[in-house]
Amino acid sequence: MPPLHLGVILPNYGPALAAEELAGVAVAAEEAGFDSAWVTDHLIVPAENADVYGTIAEALVSLGFLAARTQRLELGVSALVVPQRNPLVALKQLTTLDFLSGGRIVTAVAAGWMEREFATLGASFEGRGRLLDEWLELARSVFQQMPGHVRYEGQMLSLDGWMAPALVRPGGPELWVAGVSRATLRRAALTGVWHPVALPPDELGSMSAELRGRRPDSRVVLRIGVYFEREPGTRGDERGRHAVAGPSEWVAARLREYVDAGADGFVVNLDHQEPGLEERVGRFAEEVIPLIRP
Repeated sequence: MPPLHLGVILPNYGPALAAEELAGVAVAAEEAGFDSAWVTDHLIVPAENADVYGTIAEALVSLGFLAARTQRLELGVSALVVPQRNPLVALKQLTTLDFLSGGRIVTAVAAGWMEREFATLGASFEGRGRLLDEWLELARSVFQQMPGHVRYEGQMLSLDGWMAPALVRPGGPELWVAGVSRATLRRAALTGVWHPVALPPDELGSMSAELRGRRPDSRVVLRIGVYFEREPGTRGDERGRHAVAGPSEWVAARLREYVDAGADGFVVNLDHQEPGLEERVGRFAEEVIPLIRP
């Protein structure tokens, strides 16, 4: 069995956004032994969501910046909302990042949930699920054909052109599927990796079992908020979703419950908006990782 995958959410959004802090946390994660680091994706949000996502560095541009500041760390977006972008441009951006990073791109994709952001960008909210389904087929086909002349003909997307340079990562950038819906499980059965967000252990366990009933070799990597506090307790993350809070031993015990429920790894949000994130990255590596990853 492969070791647990451990990633961390980077501070590419929030009122304290700063270029050197973003790079510094990525370097700290790399030095601490994390497998991956992740930025969050929104583009132009409506006013009611601006307190969380109004200040944000664009996700794929941020990965290019981070690729130049790191050496080993895998870099991804949790999660790239493909249907609110030009899907062919997004594909080219991902293959370019694969080339420039030396094959270190591993990215979750999602259909999206913020309807007014879609409207601002002139994208179809109603057709987002069907577009993402077809884009995943397109990406798989193009990755197999590259480099050179690639062709794909679908109901919503078509491509007949040249895609080069060659991919560095065998098979292309690894695509995870983010979300907690049944449609998400169907997509994850195609790509092989499910990236749920903020589920409690019992829900993760039942949905993981359903996924593995469709594809036994599927992996499950949970994104979840983790807060270091003196006393164990319950709290929500920045959007009120399920999170883990308490001393290091308590945090590790709660994460082990997820492993028992079927998780193969975690992408943790260590309260990215608050000062001292580099120190919390180090603390998680020193105090929690040894308790959950032998």
